Amino acid sequence: MRYLIMLEQTEVGFAVQVPDLAIVTYGDTIEAAKQAACEAIQINLEAYQEVGQAIPERQSIEYHLENPELRELIFAYVEVPEIKARIAA
Repeated sequence: MRYLIMLEQTEVGFAVQVPDLAIVTYGDTIEAAKQAACEAIQINLEAYQEVGQAIPERQSIEYHLENPELRELIFAYVEVPEIKARIAA
């Protein structure tokens, strides 16, 4: 699955947001920030699955670009593996 992320350079690295899942994390470099986002997305998706909640619908990049507060951020996509359904023991 592909998720949109938004990066912002800070004094100590890069803050990264995953707007469709309300995730905020960081990394020292862009690659580290993207990896942190991937890990956070996987944890978040597994949590949704564990409690039986639907995963929030992903919005288009255009939806986020319309928000003037986000226009200065770097937009990118990260790929995360599909969460496999767990079988009850």
